[in-house]
Amino acid sequence: MQYGLAVRAAVSTVAIPVLLAMLSGCFRSAPAGSEVPQNGGPSPTVGGTVAGATPPEPLGRDDEDDEGPTAPVAKAAPAAAAFATAWARPGLDAARWLEGVTPLCVPRFAEQLRTVDPANLPASRVTGRPRATYPVRDGGGQFAIPTDRGTLLVSVADVKGRWLVTGNDFERAGQ
Repeated sequence: MQYGLAVRAAVSTVAIPVLLAMLSGCFRSAPAGSEVPQNGGPSPTVGGTVAGATPPEPLGRDDEDDEGPTAPVAKAAPAAAAFATAWARPGLDAARWLEGVTPLCVPRFAEQLRTVDPANLPASRVTGRPRATYPVRDGGGQFAIPTDRGTLLVSVADVKGRWLVTGNDFERAGQ
C-alpha cells in the first residue's frame, strides 16, 4: 500500500535507529566495556523509499527544560498511551485529528503532524497497553503500543514537568 508524503513525514519522523545511536550514551546502564548492541541496520523505509524527514525533538530534558519541575516517571506511559489513542483515528478529518494530537506533543513535532492525512494512517485503534522499549529516565523514554495493524512507537520527553511526545514511528505487524 502506498502512503502519501504526509504520512511518510509523520510516521517516519522518529528515525528511531538514528535517534537511538545519538542517544545511546543516555540509556547505558551496564559498566564500561560491556557489550552494547550497535545499530548497523539499514535506514528506515516506508513504501520502499528511504525516509528523509527532519529528526524529532531529542529524548530527554535539555538545559532550558531543567529550569522547570520534573514530571513523575509513572506518568510517561499514560502520556504515550493518550497520544496513541488520539493518533489512531483515521476516520477524523485532518483538523479534528490534529486538534486531538497537538496538545500531547512538543511544538516542533506537532508542526510536523500538520501534514498528516488521518485517512492514510496504518492503524485505527489501540489494542493494548504501552510497553517501555527504552527505560524512562533522564527525562525521556520510548514506548511500544500495540494497535490493530502493528506497533506504534512513541518517544516522550519531560518538558517542564509534563510528558510530551517528541516523535513516533510505526512497525507493521509481521515485519
